[in-house]
Amino acid sequence: MKKIGIIYKREDEIIANTAKKLASEFAPDFKVILEEKKIADVEFIITLGGDGTILRASKFGFPLLSVHLGGLGIMSEINLDAITEAVSKIKAKKFIVDERMMLEVGIAGKKSKTIKKELALNDVVIGKNEIARTIKLDAFLGDRLMANYVGDGLIISTPSGSTAYNFAVMGPILPPNSKSFVISPICPHRAANRSVVLTDPVLVKLVKGDEILLTIDGQTKISLHPGDFVSVKPSKLTTKFIRFQEYDLWNLLRVKMGWG
Repeated sequence: MKKIGIIYKREDEIIANTAKKLASEFAPDFKVILEEKKIADVEFIITLGGDGTILRASKFGFPLLSVHLGGLGIMSEINLDAITEAVSKIKAKKFIVDERMMLEVGIAGKKSKTIKKELALNDVVIGKNEIARTIKLDAFLGDRLMANYVGDGLIISTPSGSTAYNFAVMGPILPPNSKSFVISPICPHRAANRSVVLTDPVLVKLVKGDEILLTIDGQTKISLHPGDFVSVKPSKLTTKFIRFQEYDLWNLLRVKMGWG
């Protein structure tokens, strides 16, 4: 029997009950896995929630059918009332795959030993924790110094994440299928510091600051210290979204962000 997973916003009672109801409805045709720790070898994952739920599900590596039950829902594909028809289309292979770039994030200590590796679908944020003072960061391309940053931090964003925090600090929006990523400073002290679009790996050195926090997709938080390095590069892994028509980012921006 084919297996599907359902990842949902567990703290929301209505969404949790919806997940259980869907599991019982699909039970004759699929083995439905509701516990995230047990999701393995599934055909696809249904996400119930907003973009945060999608970001959580992206780390599993299976195609995602995203059902909008959250906030803005820029990455979502369908509403709940369309889910039965959507699953039927998937069984009949009447869908397209929207493949999105991810970032590979490495964190190293002063001795350059990698201590952590993570994946990001949206963004990597190096920033102040609470109301700490400004921090200083150096960004390198290979062994070349690209820029010094003094301010509240940096956002390193994928094309998918370019409409999130990056957008809030006036960073550029990248087309969803772009192979580039963007670095945007947060409240920089130097007026010359602006967003930079890159394709090559970037290495960020933490030069000065207290209570520095690395946040990955708003899900994973890691404390950093001066002398640490954060490496970011395009990952060989991607997130695959199940779509039933071509993804139109610009129409979504007009409708959901009031572009007219």
